[in-house]
Amino acid sequence: MLAELFINNFVIIKRDHIFFDKGFNVITGETGSGKSLILDAINIVLGKRANKDIIGKFDNKTIIEAVFLLDDRLINILEQMDVVFDDNKLIITRTISDKSSSIRINGRITNLNLVKDMSKFLIDVYKQGDTNIFMYKNNYLDIIDSYKNDTESNSIRKKLESLYIEKNNFLKKYQEFDLSQEEISREKELISYQLDDIEQVDLKNINEEKLDQEYKRLNSVTELIECIEKCEEHLSSYDYDSPSISSMLASLSSSLSSFSNIDDNIKEINSKVDELIDSVNEIYSELDFYKDSLDQNPERLYELEMINQKIFDLKRKYGNNIEEILTYKDKIKKRYDELDKIDNYKDKISNSIKNIDESLKSMAKNLSYIRKNKAKELEEKIIIEIKSLNIKNADFRIDFSKKLRIDPNGFDNIDFLIKTNKGEELKSLSKTASGGEISRIVLAFKKVFSTFDNIDTMIFDEIDQGISGRTAQIVGEKILDLSKERQILAISHLPQIASLSNNHILIEKHDEKSLTISSSTNLKGEERVNEIARLIGGVDITDKTKDSAKEMLDMAERLRKG
Repeated sequence: MLAELFINNFVIIKRDHIFFDKGFNVITGETGSGKSLILDAINIVLGKRANKDIIGKFDNKTIIEAVFLLDDRLINILEQMDVVFDDNKLIITRTISDKSSSIRINGRITNLNLVKDMSKFLIDVYKQGDTNIFMYKNNYLDIIDSYKNDTESNSIRKKLESLYIEKNNFLKKYQEFDLSQEEISREKELISYQLDDIEQVDLKNINEEKLDQEYKRLNSVTELIECIEKCEEHLSSYDYDSPSISSMLASLSSSLSSFSNIDDNIKEINSKVDELIDSVNEIYSELDFYKDSLDQNPERLYELEMINQKIFDLKRKYGNNIEEILTYKDKIKKRYDELDKIDNYKDKISNSIKNIDESLKSMAKNLSYIRKNKAKELEEKIIIEIKSLNIKNADFRIDFSKKLRIDPNGFDNIDFLIKTNKGEELKSLSKTASGGEISRIVLAFKKVFSTFDNIDTMIFDEIDQGISGRTAQIVGEKILDLSKERQILAISHLPQIASLSNNHILIEKHDEKSLTISSSTNLKGEERVNEIARLIGGVDITDKTKDSAKEMLDMAERLRKG
């Protein structure tokens, strides 16, 4: 459930901290007071995109933080999405500034997509006038299949989708073989050329790094010999005008040896100098040996140039590296073999497609049978709920028709048909019903599905538009009934609905210097009586409207306890 909502510097909300309870929470307030901003803040913290216009004038950034209290079931689901928990709290923090924005889950930085994916497990929002799943025919198959959360429907649909993809792959393959003899000959000729081109170099036994190293060495033999000879001159030279390292070390050793017999420290140092002389001589020998091994080999250099050029050409034609070229080679070899046996392959593919079609037909038939059985039960429950919401002459049917072809959803076309008045014919739900009726129909669906969807929090934004009087009371009682199973947040203008809540939040505006500020108050006692009285009678609160408000709240208390 949503336990807390902290809002800082959001449009006209300077700083607000709202606490929600289990059960039925209602938000009321004058038109334009900022009620819808609360819902906007919830949507934004749950991943809705927001522009910089939401940043208020009280600070240089907006912060919205929501705290959810979760049960073990939901924690397990979110842990599988790599969310880390220290306790049963889920804290989502969204920060938005002119320069940057960030979102965190339990203090750890994350991304909007993860939060959006999580939100479908946390909150279900209905706002009158918004598009919702119950008003679009494209959603009806999903609605039927999700009813009762049965695993069989989902399992069949996954298999259908897998087989449908497999069939399409076979169809594409068949199209690749739907060639004339002339086309086959041309393609085989092209493949033969490409294979010959690739096989000019033994790519499997080539080490590009060693090849490049050998090429660079052979290409630099002259410069390398000159470098070694210069190094040898530095190490050991008989030119007295240019002393070598060896001669200087020998001179140093000679000077020190005069005192080696009288000073042990000098003796030790001289010993180290002698070791250096040995090392220099060894380096000289190794350089001289390596110089003798160097051989200019123009034939090998030319061969390496040709190999490198060929590899470059192959990369340009067939892949970015040797591995990709070899993969391409295997692919075209397989294609060549297929073209050689094209008739056999076409027969195999045709048989595979035929077998898949039979499986698709069987699965689609089974899925349709399951759907029709669920539809009968769903029709009965929806009719009961709609009639209980004061649409007494309502009728609801789920209409099935058959598609011309089976797709990943089977062969069913489904439409929800409804009539709300006597003498009317059943019409598609997506094309009928007034605003007030749609709200009640959606409420009926949500009541029926509430047992299966496992979403802890439901939000109704002004679901009471277009209704009043006894109908409003019935809708309120239905929402109260729903709140016994999950948390409800409702934005309402009607006292019949507001009075039934167990947590009443009032949104008000006031002026502070040159700015208008929206803030919330959790109402108790006389404050709540006054707000219900305002909803009943408008601006002028009289003793009569207050008495009516008290009576309404007393009746609501009895309903909650009952």
